[in-house]
Amino acid sequence: MENKKILIISPHLDDEAICSGGLIMRAKKEKAKVFVLYMANGKTRQFMSRSGQAPVDKRELEAEKASMYGKFEYKITFQGDEIMRLDSLPQKDLIEAIENITKEFQSDIVVIPYRDSFSQDHRAVAQACITAFRPLPKSLHWQPEMILEMEEPYSWTQSFTPNFYVDISDVFEEKIELYKCHASQVPEDPFPRSINNLRRLAGMRGCDISVKYAEGYRLLKGQL
Repeated sequence: MENKKILIISPHLDDEAICSGGLIMRAKKEKAKVFVLYMANGKTRQFMSRSGQAPVDKRELEAEKASMYGKFEYKITFQGDEIMRLDSLPQKDLIEAIENITKEFQSDIVVIPYRDSFSQDHRAVAQACITAFRPLPKSLHWQPEMILEMEEPYSWTQSFTPNFYVDISDVFEEKIELYKCHASQVPEDPFPRSINNLRRLAGMRGCDISVKYAEGYRLLKGQL
């Protein structure tokens, strides 16, 4: 990844750490440039403060802390109620936000959300990414060399089959520290996004390629 530019499309402020934190920390070590496009920040029912309000401002401070730790730049696209209804926004609005940052950042590698996510807003962002990165002449629209689809730490009805792996054995603990930057969003077991479950998933993906820890992706475009 040396000297590469990596764009990560993160539906919310923490998805980049959960799904691609290892890649981010590898990129940091290898002097790659990372930009995270957060699609939305706002109130949620899952994580509420004692006052009954979601820590919106706190989450922005946490994103800033994560960006400093992970050495990446970022932008938050939508603020407010859109955080839980990205699927109800016009796809055109999502696509244009992605296309605008693509034109500006001109990344070599793009990481997009899981298209079959349990979360309807993740699915909406993923579908917008498919359109935003449709194959066009580079003279008309910037084209990344590689597009990767991230894995989410859920199972049950989902069947994510990676065909691309990133060895994160030497940066896994740093991935966890990156996730901890989003302190208000880190749950305990048995929540699928708990630190323990991220360790389990990384260990399983590591076994796939005979290393201690790995992140799994689907290669949608590029060369193996």
